[in-house]
Amino acid sequence: MSSSRTFASEVSNNVLDRFYPIPASTGAPSLPGPTHESTLALLEVLRHDFRNHHTYVNDLGFHNHSSHHVLALYALGASPELIKDAYYRTHLPKLLPVPVSPERITEKNFTENLGDEKYYDAYLAFFTDYLQNNSPTEALGRFIFSPAYNFAPDLEVGEHCSQKQPHMLNRLLAGVAHPFIHLSYGFEFGILGQVAEGLAQAAVHKPDQIELIPPSYFTKLGTDNFNNLLSSVMSAPLTPGPGNNNTPASEKRPTFAFHCRISDDPAFKVEMPDDHQQWYPVAMKEVGNAIYSLVQEWTEEWLSGMRSDADAEARLKGMVEEVMWGNAIWYGIGGWASRGDSGRVTNADFFLAHLVTSSIFLPKLIVKEEASSPSSPFNPGALPFTNRLLLLQTYLSVSTAWKIIRGNHVLPIADFYAATDAQLTAPARAGPGALPSPVSSWSRIIPSGLQSPDEHTPKLVRALADFAARWGTRAPGYFSSDSDRNGWRPLEGIERLDGTLFVRVAGITFERLGWVHEGEEAGRWDRDNFPF
Repeated sequence: MSSSRTFASEVSNNVLDRFYPIPASTGAPSLPGPTHESTLALLEVLRHDFRNHHTYVNDLGFHNHSSHHVLALYALGASPELIKDAYYRTHLPKLLPVPVSPERITEKNFTENLGDEKYYDAYLAFFTDYLQNNSPTEALGRFIFSPAYNFAPDLEVGEHCSQKQPHMLNRLLAGVAHPFIHLSYGFEFGILGQVAEGLAQAAVHKPDQIELIPPSYFTKLGTDNFNNLLSSVMSAPLTPGPGNNNTPASEKRPTFAFHCRISDDPAFKVEMPDDHQQWYPVAMKEVGNAIYSLVQEWTEEWLSGMRSDADAEARLKGMVEEVMWGNAIWYGIGGWASRGDSGRVTNADFFLAHLVTSSIFLPKLIVKEEASSPSSPFNPGALPFTNRLLLLQTYLSVSTAWKIIRGNHVLPIADFYAATDAQLTAPARAGPGALPSPVSSWSRIIPSGLQSPDEHTPKLVRALADFAARWGTRAPGYFSSDSDRNGWRPLEGIERLDGTLFVRVAGITFERLGWVHEGEEAGRWDRDNFPF
């Protein structure tokens, strides 16, 4: 770029005021705690990070999580001091300055430097400029879902050509979905700067999962095939005429048959190499195409029998619910089942925790009733049904790949429940005259989440608390193991699942990581076979 100073360092205060306003949301679940002072502390550190730091913290591709951390703390009710402490003490010492990019990014050269972290500053400038004149919803529709920014059949690419296929949706979900997490925080909290950073972060990631997000999603043939799929699974046109949409399609509930197929089929068990940098390439080679195909089958099974637009949206909501519960099951129950014989109470897998912390954003981007805000520029519910479905399909594919990489373990629901009843309540510490009965474990989970020195812990607590707020009252038996649908056998033991799943998973995580608010030493996330 022409200047010796980075773009972000020279952004005016007026632009920062617009890109980092008082958040439109205090985060989900909505808890008391955020104040005017904590909001000012939040904006101070977010703006400082925007102006000064790169999206990576080292040359290994580890991500700058500082904004994720402080936003999660803010949502859980952190004090101004804690927000600043997390940023200045935990993150600042390891954050890297943003180097000046070699040249500016324009519409003309947009694809030439994709995947090159030296151009983070230039892509941040590009998206900041775009968002000053266009809404974040328009940015999402254009740069993440449009064929032009994913796969252009006529684009000249090759060894001697500077152009690259954009693959922007692929890049958004790369790096254990970190660009997706970053951008989604922006949509949830209404922060344009976070959206600009998330898009720039996606642009400098490699598209290492073509098998899961193939070009066919974006070609005319792929679009025609998808439209044919929608037509084949519907019992009436998607937009029926008068009188044709009075009878809704039958309700479908999650069966977790997809998760059963992944666990039971030996084809989805892959031996990982010792070199962690080869984990994802090996998974793509061995099971990438099979994951893609199974997700297509899953989609067809869920959408079959729709009669109207309303049916389609209701089915999509159910699909989102299955993915969110499923990711919690993979992390929590799968982690408990893979704890081994070393004495640890659970395998608090660092990578699978990201499946929980990222899935919190799915309803806010995909479920129409929750993602729609017509008066706001943050209105992903206005995106076409096909875009929102595609995001869910590709997100599930990436989640599945990481589950297989980290060990395709059994999911013994009944045994897990029997082993975690103690996690439902907190130890009673009542004083004289107080009611002696124990209280919900959330009363100890949230304080230890807030004070954990690791940024992933409050993110996990916030996600599981959100799930509990949505589904905590759900009774056993809501999910039925008798509901075999079109040959898709439900996951064994799902009739035992109820709304206590999430407090159980949170509680057993702190049994492993330490109840730091109660004076226990902070533990470390489990990274089996990972050298860092």
